[in-house]
Amino acid sequence: MIALSPDEVAARAAEAYTYFYPLVTMDVTRSVFTQPGDSTAIGRGRTNTLAHARAFPDADFRAVVAPNFDTLYSSAWLDLSDGPIVLDVPDSGGRYYLLPLLDMWTNAFAVPGKRTTGTAAGRFLIAPPGWDGEVPDGTTRIDAPTAHVWLIGRVQTNGPSDYAAVREFQDGLRLSGPEGEQPSTALPVSVAPDGLDLSREPLAIVNGLTAVEFFGYAARLLAVHAPQATDFSALARLASLGIVRGEDFDGSVFDDDQRAALERGAEDARQRHHRAISTMARIANGWAMNTDSMGVYGDFYLKRAAVTVVGLGANQPEDAIYPIAVADSAGRPIVGERDYVQHFERDQLPPVDAFWSVTMYDQDSFQAPNPLDRFALGDRDLLHYGDDGSLDLYYGPTDPGGTKTANWLPAPAGPLRIIMRLYAPRPEALDGRWNPPPIAETR
Repeated sequence: MIALSPDEVAARAAEAYTYFYPLVTMDVTRSVFTQPGDSTAIGRGRTNTLAHARAFPDADFRAVVAPNFDTLYSSAWLDLSDGPIVLDVPDSGGRYYLLPLLDMWTNAFAVPGKRTTGTAAGRFLIAPPGWDGEVPDGTTRIDAPTAHVWLIGRVQTNGPSDYAAVREFQDGLRLSGPEGEQPSTALPVSVAPDGLDLSREPLAIVNGLTAVEFFGYAARLLAVHAPQATDFSALARLASLGIVRGEDFDGSVFDDDQRAALERGAEDARQRHHRAISTMARIANGWAMNTDSMGVYGDFYLKRAAVTVVGLGANQPEDAIYPIAVADSAGRPIVGERDYVQHFERDQLPPVDAFWSVTMYDQDSFQAPNPLDRFALGDRDLLHYGDDGSLDLYYGPTDPGGTKTANWLPAPAGPLRIIMRLYAPRPEALDGRWNPPPIAETR
């Protein structure tokens, strides 16, 4: 039997659940997205195969929360179990793109793209842990921390008129073996519990596992995907629950009270993840600025789990940040029944080396139908600026009229979620010297 009291079991179970939640969610997501079928949703396709989004979502799109209207996605789930995968990238002609590679712990461990490797054609060999083969000339080696990797590419897209050029770039992306061979598209051997309903959303599947199922699944994944070297202390504590790398988790060693405590700990962890979502960001001018410990989390396990809940696959902040409006200038919730303005002085415009945008969502983080079929505005749109270079953006149900209409995002009724996106943000947007100006209700 486990030599811990029920309260001790619950406390350690909460720690373990938070630690493993990203790993389990990534594996469930991989299983859902690579299952056989004809789905064309963003990110879905066979193993080692690129799947491309060819157009922006329409008003009825619900496959992914908070979709962006700035880039088209190219995604692939890589299985490096049999050896490296080579990624060929065409010359983008100066076009901004990023190709984040995420390990199974959700860390963006490498990000080829304009900011890092430039926009000329490139070839990258993505090597599994421990691989000691030869890297061909003209090829950049990237060492993956885990044998499964999620590639989530984003390519700058300047509206529907730009689709053809972006699709040409997407079609130039290639995955192959080191000798140019077609990599296997077979599903990796699953270590998931039997009977998972892969037609459901990944988070619903993960949250529906019993604690014993979850920890058993996590222990099997831990045997496959090495933890970070800095995880020693966390794993030493979790060993008291019988979670040891390379060993099965045995739920039968817990008595009834301890098994109930495992469930209580898992539920406590889920609630903690949701609370953390609203407390971990720095709030400035009514905007949540999540610019710290994003994309690469170190031992900040709670943040890693919280981000998994709301934005699996988050970028490193140097590539993109996403300020979220949480209150108006008076500290009140922002709702679609009121009209608002956001005023940028000329020197307050979002500081970026690529581009920026603002997107309007409903309370469920989906775009809503509106008379203009407009869901986002940004610096690539024909915005109307003041004579002094200032900019006013309008949010709400009422068309402000005249030249202001060009700067208006129509709002649905109810609570709103307004997200700003800064691609390749400059240092002042990362260190707090710049924050978005407040959103003020108009009278």
